[in-house]
Amino acid sequence: MSTLRDVARLAGVSKMTVSRVVNKSRSVKADTRARVESAIAQLDFVPSDAGRVLAQRRSPTRSSLPHGVLTEEVGNSNDRPTVAGGLALSPIAGRSDLFEVSSHLSGDTARTMLRIVRAAQPISRVDLARRLEVNRSRVSEIVTPLIASGVLREAAPEAAGVHRRGRPAIGLTLCGDRSFFIGVNIGVRRTQVGAATTDGVMLAEELFDTPSDSNDALRQIRSALGRLRASLPERSLVSIGVSVPGPTDATRGKLLFAPHLGWRDVPVADALLENEPGLNGVPVIVENDATAAAIYEARLRLRARTPKTQNNFILVRAGTGIGVGLVLGGEVYRGSGTDRGLLGEFGHMTILAGGDPCACGNRGCWEVYASAAGAASIYSGAEAFASGETPPRFIEIVARAREGELLAQTTLSRVGQNLGIGISNVITGLGVSRVVISGRIVHGWMFIRKSLEDAVAQTMAGRLSNWSIEAGQPTGAGLGGAVEVAIEHYLTELVRSTRAAA
Repeated sequence: MSTLRDVARLAGVSKMTVSRVVNKSRSVKADTRARVESAIAQLDFVPSDAGRVLAQRRSPTRSSLPHGVLTEEVGNSNDRPTVAGGLALSPIAGRSDLFEVSSHLSGDTARTMLRIVRAAQPISRVDLARRLEVNRSRVSEIVTPLIASGVLREAAPEAAGVHRRGRPAIGLTLCGDRSFFIGVNIGVRRTQVGAATTDGVMLAEELFDTPSDSNDALRQIRSALGRLRASLPERSLVSIGVSVPGPTDATRGKLLFAPHLGWRDVPVADALLENEPGLNGVPVIVENDATAAAIYEARLRLRARTPKTQNNFILVRAGTGIGVGLVLGGEVYRGSGTDRGLLGEFGHMTILAGGDPCACGNRGCWEVYASAAGAASIYSGAEAFASGETPPRFIEIVARAREGELLAQTTLSRVGQNLGIGISNVITGLGVSRVVISGRIVHGWMFIRKSLEDAVAQTMAGRLSNWSIEAGQPTGAGLGGAVEVAIEHYLTELVRSTRAAA
């Protein structure tokens, strides 16, 4: 059964916007309303009557709502915790569409607000309200308990030079002086382990070649975790994010399959916590590397005041293989149900029937022809390449192309063409036309871009959609993405615990 969240993600809007369209409680732009109504039709979404009551801000009787639903109370009740904005939680809370409708401003908005504070701190309440498109009083309702609990603090006045009347605006910042996060990026070739602050600033980092055996790799990671923790005795570890080169299970604790490493069903989270009493209670979140990179890129874009339409994009991460992450309304979409960890494995879609073998066991996969590793195969397979010579690495091919070597330039152009073919398929399949390219492939962007865009332009997706393709980060999104996974989990749990305690 489709939920309000599903409709919001498909339409690329907030859940509150969907609620407004459904209930006609506030004016919504015509194009936005059309997108939401289209998403509702596609998903066969049926809003509940109780959800309408909540969204329209009426005060229903207790008997009119299912047990465990957030309701708006006229006064406080001694037997239920009250959250910001006068919303009270009945004794046994359930996660339902009604919960999603009523908790939007105090839940999703609070998390988005924390993300913006983290990306743009110090930031004033006025600026936050403007970027969140809510009233300033609403921001204050969310901010007040977060300041009281020590999550946020009010910093010094904003930079001088901006002339204002009245008192200068006070900036909000996240408190993180006594805590840190650990990111683990398990790459096909190398593994990175790093400790970072709430701002994502690296405090310490270790790097080693990824062992072929998963148990050996996890032992080395555990050792690195121990050294990093010991090097930061004045800080407490909050959470650990692990980026892996393959799909994960729905609970984000296990790596299901890493084709280029040959690993299957690796219980990463449990293995890292094994025999580590100092990690009791520290959550370990395992995420596909493309999804982690998408979180990283989304955070970079959050620093700028971009239109909401810029919050929808496809992240194509190309290195040894190819992975895809999907961001809708600034939120990474992971799919649903037990198959949610499989979302984004477009690198293993067939683009050439009966083509070259792929590490996954299939033939003709997209990543065989469009990844950084695939470039070496194209280069060494060319007639001009001397037999018996060791194929150059991707970065070396790029260097030769810059020096004017025709074979290297032709190779990168072909990689761009193959990348464009797959991107066109992804745009058509997902219905999102903004694409960000990430990973080692970006090093060759100046030689890849034209053939990539030409390949997209001649497809139906290229002719019918208002598409755009831009280069993201060639490096940094690996370990940076793993850290972002840890911090995103922290922000989500922070909002939940603050609301429960309020």
